[in-house]
Amino acid sequence: MPIPKPRVLPIVLGVILVATAAVLAHRGWSFYRLSLEDRVIHADYRKLRPSGTIGNGYGFVATALVLLNLAYLLRRRIAGSRLGSMRIWLDLHVFTGLLAAVLVSFHSAFQLRTPIAKTSAASLAVVVLTGVIGRFLYALTPAADGVRLRAALDGLEAAAPGSRAPAASILDALPAPRVRADASLLRSLWEIPRWRRVSGQRQSALRVIAPSTTAPGPIRAAWRELTRAVAIDTRASGMAALLRSWRSLHRFFALLMLVAVGVHAGIAWHYGYRWIFE
Repeated sequence: MPIPKPRVLPIVLGVILVATAAVLAHRGWSFYRLSLEDRVIHADYRKLRPSGTIGNGYGFVATALVLLNLAYLLRRRIAGSRLGSMRIWLDLHVFTGLLAAVLVSFHSAFQLRTPIAKTSAASLAVVVLTGVIGRFLYALTPAADGVRLRAALDGLEAAAPGSRAPAASILDALPAPRVRADASLLRSLWEIPRWRRVSGQRQSALRVIAPSTTAPGPIRAAWRELTRAVAIDTRASGMAALLRSWRSLHRFFALLMLVAVGVHAGIAWHYGYRWIFE
């Protein structure tokens, strides 16, 4: 199969994220590297402290990004390609979440001195961590439709006529495990050893009828593709269930984070830390 070209949007967003963090760090490095006692006499103390004009601004922008980040959840429930592909929305979802985390770090001036600040930062950190893990699971989860496996069997038959039937017979005798779509996270994790075991069994059974190393190149290439397709087909259902259950966990922590951020912003607003809205 041809090697997919790297997508441009994630690279661009990654560069923007790193550049933003670098610019903010350069802007306040002389302040952030000081101890809490020494920061008070720094020239930018009133600007870069959490309640300062710049530091407070970081917090407001981060809050706006958190709210914007939730647009991805709305997009998932709205069908239609006119709103853009889900892959692009997911890229933006990850980007806005990570950028919000960067801005929160600079908003706090890398200090957490109150319980509500600690709670807000911890909740955001958990959401970002579960989101990053979920993004990797999404990238590793194949489509559970068997298309690649059928194409690999067809390719094998074209390269070595008569070899599809025995390979298909082995795979039918060792069907890929199916995990319920509504399986919980614990259930999905529990199923991992089973589909790994079945994957090993299917690979071992196929080796019995695999061509020798002296077989023509096209035949060996077709078998390698079949081996990869079998591994993907075996883990597809389990990975899909794991991804769905992980999303539910991520969504739960996101709701808790919203509550914590809302309380944090509400308290700051009540005590007069209103940035440019004063």
